[in-house]
Amino acid sequence: MHEGRKYGKPMMIIYPGEYYVSSKDEYIATVLGSCISVCLHDSETKISGMNHFMLPGKITEKDKFTKDEISSRYGISAIKNLIESMYRNGAMKKNLKAKIFGGGNVIDLNRPQGPVAEGNIRLARIMVELEDIPIVLEDIGGKATRKIIMEAQTGKVFLRRMGKNEKEDENL
Repeated sequence: MHEGRKYGKPMMIIYPGEYYVSSKDEYIATVLGSCISVCLHDSETKISGMNHFMLPGKITEKDKFTKDEISSRYGISAIKNLIESMYRNGAMKKNLKAKIFGGGNVIDLNRPQGPVAEGNIRLARIMVELEDIPIVLEDIGGKATRKIIMEAQTGKVFLRRMGKNEKEDENL
């Protein structure tokens, strides 16, 4: 994580494999290609969190993970880690809302299970739905990369698409 101050208040920048939860008057930001960020917000406690994962991850009986492999680089643990951190910081499950971003087909990388971006999108939706957290907004897929900045206390997300299908900044 890296802290910046470009927009008049602190900004925590997260990178692949990281997540961050805050109730401070600050921003949380990242840049996405085929990666996904799940943004969670509890409007009652004014707690928000964001993760950034690279691959869906798949756990079977045969899988043996090292500590590094269980990291938040994989969606299956990144979403679980984010949700648990939200609860530890005082968020209430009944108040949580999710916004999902990323999953752009920006690189030609296919795996036996299919394109990375599609797997990331599918996993994010499934994991959030399994936790009974409503998805209130998605900006996923396509060919663009995305820069997202989330205001921690309000859960408001500012989005800029870059590359093909570029649009003006959006306030979501």
